[in-house]
Amino acid sequence: MTSDLHIEPVPVEAREQFRAMAEAYWRDLMPDAQVCKSRESRDSFFEETFTWAGGNRHPHWALIGRQPIGFVSFEIESTTAYVHDFYIVVEYRRKGYGSKMVGWMFEYFDKKGIRQLDLNVRRDNPMALSFWEAQGFGIAGYRLRMYRDPEIGTPYEGVLSSDFVEG
Repeated sequence: MTSDLHIEPVPVEAREQFRAMAEAYWRDLMPDAQVCKSRESRDSFFEETFTWAGGNRHPHWALIGRQPIGFVSFEIESTTAYVHDFYIVVEYRRKGYGSKMVGWMFEYFDKKGIRQLDLNVRRDNPMALSFWEAQGFGIAGYRLRMYRDPEIGTPYEGVLSSDFVEG
């Protein structure tokens, strides 16, 4: 069951093992996005998304024994925590591990005096929305986005990174 789950920061020496999990997350969440298309894109996105030395967005992973089964990445600003990424490996989903990770987050944030937790859910991920609502989160507003081509001064078609798919 979930009692053997523990969460800890991803050590820098496990960076490549963590990267494999992060790339599985991206393929699951946005399989057609440009970031998933080339090694160069994935390298750049990984470096921008996760920090180790002095960064504010260090990932924590969920482990059963020494086996990683998921991760969360967040940053804290004053009394607000922003959850950027949350992932459970497919074969461990719907077994209570995600809820246990959220419980850990609540305890961690309470100890840090966090009063507000924010996160985004992609519009094409209703299962995630349902999960977060079951954890006590509610929709606080809508975040609208437009990607623009600055060279020609017009918007791109689509608003999710996965909307930009080369034919």
